[in-house]
Amino acid sequence: MHKFSFILKFKKSFLFVLLFVAFTNNNANAQSTDYKAYSLYVYNFMKYIEWPEEENTSDFVIGLLGDSKIKEELLVLASHKKLKGRKIVFKQFDKVGDIIFCNLLYVTSSKSSSIKLINQKFASKPMLIVGEREDSVYKGAALSFTTTDEDQLKFDINKKEIESHKLKISSSLVKLGTLIN
Repeated sequence: MHKFSFILKFKKSFLFVLLFVAFTNNNANAQSTDYKAYSLYVYNFMKYIEWPEEENTSDFVIGLLGDSKIKEELLVLASHKKLKGRKIVFKQFDKVGDIIFCNLLYVTSSKSSSIKLINQKFASKPMLIVGEREDSVYKGAALSFTTTDEDQLKFDINKKEIESHKLKISSSLVKLGTLIN
């Protein structure tokens, strides 16, 4: 009888460990960031935002402020896609002072506190600022990513910021995101 209770306790402990490992692995996967999805959103932002006509003659420049794993995906995007016949060029910046004009500037989570300064530096220039961090639209980004409770990637829209940078957003893009103002 003693041997049987030991085996039963061992099986229960083993089952608990298996369930714990399965749960934590599942949870970790749900919380990992899918930067390919982020880059697909960025590409669609580029397609459904309208820049002033004078900005549509040269290369389309995507800038990245900070360091993020999205860099690899943006490099792939730049090397394989075009935007309305325009070549896409990727540039990375470490600090706000290094930023030159970009059509789209992706601001990493670690640099989101710089958004207000970026807006001051590029006030009324046709630059789309996309924040990686969920609350970036409240700091002055035009668009920022957010995740639902079901781990679905969504985005918030700060239409006032889009318009202040002389950009126009497609109504179909507005329908997909969440307006904050």
